[in-house]
Amino acid sequence: MYKLAHIGMAVKDCEKSSLFYSQVLGCEKVGQHQDEKMKFIYLNLGNQVIELIQHLGEEEKPRRSGPIDHIAIEVEDINAAVVRLKDLGIDCLSDSPREVFAGRKKIIFFLGPDGERIEFVQEC
Repeated sequence: MYKLAHIGMAVKDCEKSSLFYSQVLGCEKVGQHQDEKMKFIYLNLGNQVIELIQHLGEEEKPRRSGPIDHIAIEVEDINAAVVRLKDLGIDCLSDSPREVFAGRKKIIFFLGPDGERIEFVQEC
Protein backbone atom coordinates (compact mmCIF):
# COMPACT_ATOMS: atom_id res chain seq x y z
CA MET A 1 0.00 0.00 0.00
CA TYR A 2 1.24 3.47 -0.84
CA LYS A 3 1.05 6.59 1.29
CA LEU A 4 1.68 10.18 0.22
CA ALA A 5 4.96 11.32 1.84
CA HIS A 6 4.92 15.00 0.89
CA ILE A 7 4.15 17.53 -1.82
CA GLY A 8 7.31 19.15 -3.20
CA MET A 9 7.04 22.73 -4.43
CA ALA A 10 9.82 24.75 -6.07
CA VAL A 11 9.99 28.27 -4.62
CA LYS A 12 12.23 31.30 -5.12
CA ASP A 13 12.81 31.88 -1.38
CA CYS A 14 12.24 29.09 1.15
CA GLU A 15 12.21 31.43 4.14
CA LYS A 16 9.65 33.79 2.57
CA SER A 17 7.41 30.89 1.53
CA SER A 18 7.79 29.20 4.92
CA LEU A 19 6.69 32.41 6.67
CA PHE A 20 3.71 32.75 4.32
CA TYR A 21 2.51 29.18 4.84
CA SER A 22 3.04 29.43 8.61
CA GLN A 23 1.20 32.73 8.97
CA VAL A 24 -1.59 32.11 6.45
CA LEU A 25 -2.25 28.37 6.83
CA GLY A 26 -0.84 27.65 10.29
CA CYS A 27 1.82 25.27 8.97
CA GLU A 28 4.46 24.10 11.42
CA LYS A 29 8.09 23.87 10.34
CA VAL A 30 9.16 20.27 10.98
CA GLY A 31 12.56 20.16 9.34
CA GLN A 32 15.04 21.64 6.94
CA HIS A 33 18.15 20.70 5.00
CA GLN A 34 20.59 22.66 2.89
CA ASP A 35 23.62 21.89 0.77
CA GLU A 36 25.56 23.97 -1.74
CA LYS A 37 22.89 23.54 -4.44
CA MET A 38 19.52 23.32 -2.71
CA LYS A 39 17.61 24.32 0.40
CA PHE A 40 14.60 22.39 1.70
CA ILE A 41 12.07 23.35 4.38
CA TYR A 42 9.43 20.86 5.48
CA LEU A 43 6.08 22.16 6.74
CA ASN A 44 3.38 20.11 8.43
CA LEU A 45 -0.17 20.95 7.33
CA GLY A 46 -2.69 18.74 9.08
CA ASN A 47 -1.60 15.22 8.21
CA GLN A 48 0.41 16.22 5.10
CA VAL A 49 3.87 17.67 4.55
CA ILE A 50 4.74 20.43 2.08
CA GLU A 51 8.38 20.38 0.99
CA LEU A 52 9.62 23.80 -0.11
CA ILE A 53 12.55 23.49 -2.54
CA GLN A 54 14.86 26.40 -3.33
CA HIS A 55 17.62 26.06 -5.95
CA LEU A 56 20.62 28.05 -4.71
CA GLY A 57 23.08 27.91 -7.60
CA GLU A 58 23.05 30.38 -10.47
CA GLU A 59 23.45 27.51 -12.90
CA GLU A 60 20.16 25.95 -11.80
CA LYS A 61 17.38 26.48 -14.31
CA PRO A 62 13.84 26.61 -12.93
CA ARG A 63 11.75 23.59 -13.73
CA ARG A 64 8.83 24.02 -16.03
CA SER A 65 5.36 23.89 -14.57
CA GLY A 66 3.95 20.43 -14.21
CA PRO A 67 0.38 19.20 -14.34
CA ILE A 68 -0.48 20.11 -10.74
CA ASP A 69 -2.96 22.98 -10.84
CA HIS A 70 -3.36 23.91 -7.16
CA ILE A 71 -3.18 22.86 -3.53
CA ALA A 72 -6.57 22.49 -1.81
CA ILE A 73 -6.93 23.19 1.92
CA GLU A 74 -10.07 22.10 3.77
CA VAL A 75 -11.56 24.77 6.06
CA GLU A 76 -14.53 24.63 8.43
CA ASP A 77 -15.79 28.18 7.74
CA ILE A 78 -14.80 29.50 4.33
CA ASN A 79 -16.22 32.97 4.96
CA ALA A 80 -14.12 33.37 8.11
CA ALA A 81 -11.09 32.05 6.22
CA VAL A 82 -11.61 34.68 3.49
CA VAL A 83 -11.91 37.45 6.09
CA ARG A 84 -8.63 36.27 7.61
CA LEU A 85 -6.94 36.35 4.20
CA LYS A 86 -8.14 39.91 3.65
CA ASP A 87 -6.91 40.89 7.13
CA LEU A 88 -3.49 39.54 6.11
CA GLY A 89 -3.58 41.59 2.90
CA ILE A 90 -4.07 38.59 0.62
CA ASP A 91 -6.47 39.00 -2.29
CA CYS A 92 -8.65 36.17 -3.49
CA LEU A 93 -9.03 35.42 -7.20
CA SER A 94 -12.79 36.00 -6.96
CA ASP A 95 -14.98 38.31 -4.90
CA SER A 96 -16.53 35.55 -2.81
CA PRO A 97 -16.64 31.76 -2.42
CA ARG A 98 -18.72 29.89 -4.97
CA GLU A 99 -20.75 26.73 -4.63
CA VAL A 100 -19.74 23.68 -6.66
CA PHE A 101 -20.93 20.09 -7.03
CA ALA A 102 -24.61 20.95 -6.67
CA GLY A 103 -23.99 23.02 -3.54
CA ARG A 104 -22.08 20.30 -1.69
CA LYS A 105 -18.89 22.41 -1.50
CA LYS A 106 -17.82 26.04 -1.45
CA ILE A 107 -14.45 27.05 -2.88
CA ILE A 108 -12.24 30.10 -3.37
CA PHE A 109 -8.71 30.52 -4.72
CA PHE A 110 -5.80 32.80 -3.80
CA LEU A 111 -2.11 32.93 -4.69
CA GLY A 112 0.99 32.05 -2.69
CA PRO A 113 4.25 34.01 -2.78
CA ASP A 114 5.45 32.39 -6.03
CA GLY A 115 2.08 32.56 -7.79
CA GLU A 116 1.03 29.05 -6.78
CA ARG A 117 -2.74 28.62 -6.67
CA ILE A 118 -4.20 27.67 -3.30
CA GLU A 119 -7.83 26.69 -2.85
CA PHE A 120 -9.91 26.81 0.31
CA VAL A 121 -12.69 24.17 0.31
CA GLN A 122 -15.62 23.90 2.71
CA GLU A 123 -17.92 20.89 2.73
CA CYS A 124 -21.56 22.03 2.96
